[in-house]
Amino acid sequence: MKSLINKINNIQDTKERIDALKDVAKGETAYIITCGPTLTTHDREELIKKLDGKLVLACKQAYDYVKEVATFHLLSVYNYQDYTYHSADTIRHWQLTAMNIPGELERIDRWKQRIDMIVPVYSTPWIQKWQTTAYTRDFSNWSQYGEGKAVWGPGIMYESGFPLALHMGVKDIVTIGWDIGDLSKYASTDKMAFDNDWTKQHATDLYKTETGMGPEYEELKNTIDCTKEMYDFFLDNEVKVRILSNTSPADERFERITLQDL
Repeated sequence: MKSLINKINNIQDTKERIDALKDVAKGETAYIITCGPTLTTHDREELIKKLDGKLVLACKQAYDYVKEVATFHLLSVYNYQDYTYHSADTIRHWQLTAMNIPGELERIDRWKQRIDMIVPVYSTPWIQKWQTTAYTRDFSNWSQYGEGKAVWGPGIMYESGFPLALHMGVKDIVTIGWDIGDLSKYASTDKMAFDNDWTKQHATDLYKTETGMGPEYEELKNTIDCTKEMYDFFLDNEVKVRILSNTSPADERFERITLQDL
């Protein structure tokens, strides 16, 4: 996958870089790695061997677990921490809040981080929470990645992970560590309730920064419940999605696999 960084390095315009990735992995498999607690339960050496040479999209802190094989590192300024990159060939893909792009670019510059790809995420004031992809179940929003923008998910999987994989034309997606969250950990079912131990719903060994308060009960519930319509969306678009997680609350129709199945 080294050819991808070479491909975009010859292009200056950020939108043209997105255009250049259209269907570059047509018919292939994308492995999206996220920061759920099951990620670090897998033997790292075995996981790296399984992923070597594959199209790997590592979200935020998950990069540190698979850095030797990461094709993309999906980042935002939220929960950011310093990273030591294993290879200069990993594409650093930033999603920026559309209403605060100058401020977030300033922060990235201060961190002395490289930017290879940028996609603005449209949230408030243009899109309210009840208009997000998870709340509306409108997964056609993901096609807007090809137009150089993303719709508030919420969450990097719904804003960058799945949209980027689909933009590149994959027909098979494997998620690793996509545990989403556990509603039973919330103190109450009040829509504004929080999980006071939200940090524990992450691969905590990978975090050098605070995870914050996490989503409200209603937000996480919609993020989970929308996976029913998400499954139907993938089925309609002939994309197979498999989940490597024994705790993910995503729709039961998604096939669950083990590390040995990779």
